[in-house]
Amino acid sequence: MNQKGVIHLALPLILLLFVAVLTFVVLIYFGIIKNPLKTLTVPGVKKEPTVSLQNQYQNPFDKSTQYVNPFASYKNPFDALKK
Repeated sequence: MNQKGVIHLALPLILLLFVAVLTFVVLIYFGIIKNPLKTLTVPGVKKEPTVSLQNQYQNPFDKSTQYVNPFASYKNPFDALKK
């Protein structure tokens, strides 16, 4: 069986793939394109938050001008059935 044709097809494809990867690496190195591999997340690795977390929240708005829920005093008729 003659496998000469397979080698003649495989070598140019390998060289083409190598040139494509090399071009991609050079474009990333010179900053022409952003590295897409930096945005990948690895499962199981937790990133620390970059924003400081606050323990307490204080409402900065005036209480008299805030929205009032019109249904706050609404009585559900089905609550009487629960007793």
